[in-house]
Amino acid sequence: MRVAVAGLGWWGKQIISCLGKNARFEVLYGVDPMPPDGALDFLGQHGVGHAADLATVLADDAVEGVILATPHQLHEEQCLAVIAAGKELFCEKPLTMTAAGAARVIEACRKAGKILGIGHERRYEACFEQVQKLLDNGTLGKPLLFEANISHDLFRGIDRSNWRLDPRHAPAGMMTATGIHQTDLCVAFFGAAAEVRAQTSSLIFEPPATDFVTASLTFKSGARGTITLLSCTPYYGRVTVFGDKGWIEIVSEGNVDQGKPTIVTVCTGTREPRQVTVHHPADTVTANFEAWAAAVAGEKPYRFTPAQLLDNIKLFEAIVTSANQGGAAVRL
Repeated sequence: MRVAVAGLGWWGKQIISCLGKNARFEVLYGVDPMPPDGALDFLGQHGVGHAADLATVLADDAVEGVILATPHQLHEEQCLAVIAAGKELFCEKPLTMTAAGAARVIEACRKAGKILGIGHERRYEACFEQVQKLLDNGTLGKPLLFEANISHDLFRGIDRSNWRLDPRHAPAGMMTATGIHQTDLCVAFFGAAAEVRAQTSSLIFEPPATDFVTASLTFKSGARGTITLLSCTPYYGRVTVFGDKGWIEIVSEGNVDQGKPTIVTVCTGTREPRQVTVHHPADTVTANFEAWAAAVAGEKPYRFTPAQLLDNIKLFEAIVTSANQGGAAVRL
């Protein structure tokens, strides 16, 4: 697939680096109206052209697909423009900022017969594939609780004017950075949410930027969830999924780009020995892109269903709404 990558920040360049090594893709353009320092040199080193605006690549018949790694508020409008131009679409998370916007994008893809790619590569990590398997085969029993704390200080040193600290683009602390991955996993494991209560605070950051968010979730199945995120402390990553017959804990020793291992512990009974395995980093970003390309080619279904994509944005929007209302319960 011949593609353009829109957005030449850190993550956009990561995507270009991944796809440049993959036989399924050819990156024709990097798109950015104001390329960051070094971005044009980066494109040159990778043999990728530069376009100043999305309209240019949408008008180019050589471009078959567009990958969006742009500020979050732009996603809905850009997604709809990509689909209207007849291109394949992959959008980094979050898909949109509202459930209504997500519904519009999903419906546009349905009408156009397009497979909507989404940047939730964590579902392709072996540890979370293991969680899904243990839930599906009944090893954990009835799903009861999703508990997560994913925190880091990567945003602590960036300029306060950066859009990643702007509540318009990144409401509820790190929800758009890491929390949205956790809610995607929740939807995959437990289904749609029924109620949310969330709170945010500026513990270290200068308001309006927030560096803390916690959310309490109730799912339609009756299962519960708690997610806590801090953006002012050294990396900490732990997810535990509990059932009435067992639990599985995933502890990551570093952020995805740090090359550190993940330790998985499975408990299936008080008297049973706990099973501990170590997973070393794998390129799940590329795995997700390959799966999307395979679905576009009609080779196999994509892992993310339209209903799951919509349910995740409904959950994200409810967390933001509850936090803005001081922790009030929001029904979905």
